[in-house]
Amino acid sequence: MFWLPAATTALSLVPLVHGEDSSTKVTDDISSCGGSWMAIDDVTIGNGTDHRTGFTTAVNKFCSQVTGSTVKSQGYLSMATELFLNGGKDPSVYGLLGYVYFEIHNKQDSDHTVDSDSCIKYLSTLSATGGKCYGDEHHDTKGGTYQVGDNQVSYHALPNTVPPQQDALNKPLVDDVLDAQKPNKGAGAPLDPWPLDSLNDVLPVACHSHNDYDHDVPLFAALSAGCAGVEADVWLVDGDVSIGHTAPTVGRTLGLQYVQPLKAIIDHNGAGSVYQAAPAQSVVLLVDFKTSADGTLDAVVKALDPLRQAGYLSRVEDGAFVPGAVTVVASGSAPFDRIAAGDGVPDRDVFYDAHVDDLSAEDYSSLNSVYASADFKSAVGNPGSADLSQDEVDKITDQVDGAHQRGLIVRYWDLPGDYVWEPISALGVDRLNADDLSDTARLPRLA
Repeated sequence: MFWLPAATTALSLVPLVHGEDSSTKVTDDISSCGGSWMAIDDVTIGNGTDHRTGFTTAVNKFCSQVTGSTVKSQGYLSMATELFLNGGKDPSVYGLLGYVYFEIHNKQDSDHTVDSDSCIKYLSTLSATGGKCYGDEHHDTKGGTYQVGDNQVSYHALPNTVPPQQDALNKPLVDDVLDAQKPNKGAGAPLDPWPLDSLNDVLPVACHSHNDYDHDVPLFAALSAGCAGVEADVWLVDGDVSIGHTAPTVGRTLGLQYVQPLKAIIDHNGAGSVYQAAPAQSVVLLVDFKTSADGTLDAVVKALDPLRQAGYLSRVEDGAFVPGAVTVVASGSAPFDRIAAGDGVPDRDVFYDAHVDDLSAEDYSSLNSVYASADFKSAVGNPGSADLSQDEVDKITDQVDGAHQRGLIVRYWDLPGDYVWEPISALGVDRLNADDLSDTARLPRLA
């Protein structure tokens, strides 16, 4: 039995029992379907600027790797690989990188030898047009279980949002079933082990993962979507900063949930970047201060030290901005005066989130700030559709021009809906606040 955890964002997976456990036995046919939708064909996303792997390619990959393998009597042969989960919607505009868990379970008394053609035939039945597990509207599949013979051998292909606990990502695992990781929202990395190679081909997008720590798989889901910014709210607790929106989760620190995983990713990529496919793209780590005590900034600076020591942080050096793999932006109750003066930030590697609707409030520049943000509904309005009024267009244009003249990146939070992404992007807004990360599939890539 695979355990499928709740999915990231709007994708939904449920616990699913293998077909052989069903009271209805089948012969050479599908016994059950999976719990969420996968694109069947490789899919072009980002308005034609990127692509993701579909179920057919994943099946061919698995079957080619395991062909000729012998599955002992009562034994298993398993593997997980990446593919695109589209949540039952149009995969060209909606979805997120995920996984399909393959498993061959031999329940007969004799050995079972896998051959590629038969493997592809069995598993492709799960995505056959008009079949039991097929989705007519968007040409997708839920995967599931195909029974060979009279319940003799089961071929499983089940979707999941997270990688397995075992070392079976893109490599066969003998005599064991796959267990999905349970994302950690406490004292540790969100995923362990981290799937370091899963994001190799992901291109960055102009999305900002709003309240990233609240997503089902913090950080990983945002990077799977390609977001160029992620957000963590922090509270000063016993000299360290813990994460939480209305209250801190003690032990769930900025260092454990964000700093250490980001460093591991950049170390692995070897190119000084979070996104291997776009080495020049810096990822913004927006740290929203929920406590105003001076010690909050001091604790954030200390928590960032692993990234600092590795030379991965953007910084000011000799009066110039030097980009790094990660750019740290302080928001909320963060002290502008201390950040601008480098007070307690000796390496000048923490920047401010300027107020895009009140740029004259402080001496904002690209040497002390990176983002320029505001509550959209307060700063612009609350349009009920993508058709912005002339007044709203004029406000955005004025605010964007002012921020860009100062070399700042514009972002609005509290958007009325994702439907304003395209019109505000056309007006020069640089980062789009995202709550449903699957929606970002429709956005053009940055590189």
